[in-house]
Amino acid sequence: MEWGSLPLDLQEEILSRVPAKSLARLRSTSKRWDALLKSRSFTKIHSANAPKESMVTMLTGDKVYLARFNLHGINNNVAPSLKLTSQLYLKDPHICNVFHCDGLLLLSTFKENRLEVWNPCSGETKFIKPRNNYFKESDLYALGYDNRYSCKKYKVLRVDRQDPVGGIYNYEYEIYDFTNESWKVLGVTTEWGLDPNDRGVSLKGNTYWVPFSKGPWGYHKFLLCFDFSTEEVQSMSLPQPFPYLVAALSVVREEQLCLFGYFDFAADSAELHVWMTTSIGSVMSWSKFFTVKTNGSWDLFVAGMMSFLADEQNKVLVCFNNGIYNNFFYIVGETNQIQDVDDHCCVTTSRSYCSVLMNYVPSLAQI
Repeated sequence: MEWGSLPLDLQEEILSRVPAKSLARLRSTSKRWDALLKSRSFTKIHSANAPKESMVTMLTGDKVYLARFNLHGINNNVAPSLKLTSQLYLKDPHICNVFHCDGLLLLSTFKENRLEVWNPCSGETKFIKPRNNYFKESDLYALGYDNRYSCKKYKVLRVDRQDPVGGIYNYEYEIYDFTNESWKVLGVTTEWGLDPNDRGVSLKGNTYWVPFSKGPWGYHKFLLCFDFSTEEVQSMSLPQPFPYLVAALSVVREEQLCLFGYFDFAADSAELHVWMTTSIGSVMSWSKFFTVKTNGSWDLFVAGMMSFLADEQNKVLVCFNNGIYNNFFYIVGETNQIQDVDDHCCVTTSRSYCSVLMNYVPSLAQI
């Protein structure tokens, strides 16, 4: 049968199973297809049916790149490598941070005092101005959505970090709602500490961090969630016990949180544990992914490692350490080996400028 003779609902069903990156190229072929691919009803069907194409994205210097890690043969002692394949964002502003949610990128460009929400797949862009004349570089920003409606309602969270007292910060929260294009103060203040490199991750519309708080027996880590539907901050459970001094999060297949925790028991004994969520809700469930033990300390390696990706097939982590002394990519696996990644083919002049390593999943999401 010719394509034109197929029922329209069958055409939509077929197209809804085509990856977003491929569909985006079809928009210029006809006005009817362009209108279909822009419709909210089709976007919703496509989000449910289409395969997820995960692409590695890096913020290096002030530019955003697509990257490719070669892990073939890693379990046969073949050295892994990294290559920046193309520059994803071609505009001029200096980008300080990038945050991914649902195929959209939230770009912080403080040089021009604005936030930009951008869909690289469709090219749609929205600029957001601050509520009080300027953004601060110490602020935290996250993109999420209210999932209680048939169409996702996107919002931007601004977390205003006040001066610390005893290592603990006061945080105030503002929300920018795309529906009415305005900011509002939530009137909530929380007290906790957060590593400057922990920018948070987005999963199913909500944002997660691993901050620390001060209790009667010292500092302890916990999981913090901002729910964009209720606009509330929630404290959630980590695997117990959790005595780890360093912790970070990543997202796997847009379905699970991945958590690592590092503990240096002594000068000659350290462990790194990795978990995956099995369910996400008011009570979090975790399962152990793997554990790495070493006879030496990884202080310099782990101290600044806040960007990592999990490879389920090879059962390894691809990690970036942006610490004080070293700035390197590493592969960490359950075989207790740490391998330095060859990144000499990168187009950047200095790998020390990399600050964000994340997965980007193209989508037809409409801003």
